[in-house]
Amino acid sequence: MDDARIALRMLNKADDSQTHEAANQRREPRHVVQVAGRYRSRVGTARDIWIKDISETGCRFFDKFSVLPVDSSITFRVGSIGPISAKVRWREKSVIGIEFENPLYPSVLEHIIRTMDEPDQAE
Repeated sequence: MDDARIALRMLNKADDSQTHEAANQRREPRHVVQVAGRYRSRVGTARDIWIKDISETGCRFFDKFSVLPVDSSITFRVGSIGPISAKVRWREKSVIGIEFENPLYPSVLEHIIRTMDEPDQAE
């Protein structure tokens, strides 16, 4: 393989890794938590879940038997807070990432992190 091809491959790999890093960057910092929550899809029943991390603009949660499609709309509760309108942005097996329709107020986020986190709870 000539030097030009090697250089081109290296450039493509660097571009791919930069694109991957940009896709994983968040607008707001995520806070690792273990908070009980619940969601309801527009056509489904309510499901209890464990929130794994949260920010002002969204969260990631675990739902072992989820069938939520990407781009579906849900209503969401974090403990006793809610309902919060949200949209499913991504899904990897039993882990779902959602974006809140309206960001949480910073004081509400702080309350969730400080008073609702249950780090000893298992999934």
